[in-house]
Amino acid sequence: MEQTNTVNLTDIIAPAFYPVHWDILDGKHTYYNLYGGRGSTKSSFVSVEIVLGMMQDPAANAVVFHKFSAMLRDSVYNQIQWAVDALGVSGYWRSNVTPMQFTYLPTGQKIIF
Repeated sequence: MEQTNTVNLTDIIAPAFYPVHWDILDGKHTYYNLYGGRGSTKSSFVSVEIVLGMMQDPAANAVVFHKFSAMLRDSVYNQIQWAVDALGVSGYWRSNVTPMQFTYLPTGQKIIF
């Protein structure tokens, strides 16, 4: 699999989250509390960071929780799919609804819900 397109993170991450992105890259913290209301782009930012982080760390996997499990597919699952598409890496990922998960094909890493 060869990635041929280039994606600028500044096109998919809101400026308010640039400092957090750099902090994550620098490995300065283990946990982050992100604040903001609906439309603050928190979910978009987090989904991009999960996908990028897993692609950069072959030992990483992710578990995604949502307070209301009935909304998993319509919310967080679709948000991860958006991130995979926005990053232009859909050829590297396989999505399943049953069980609800994404698999990073080069390494077998999983995002489970």
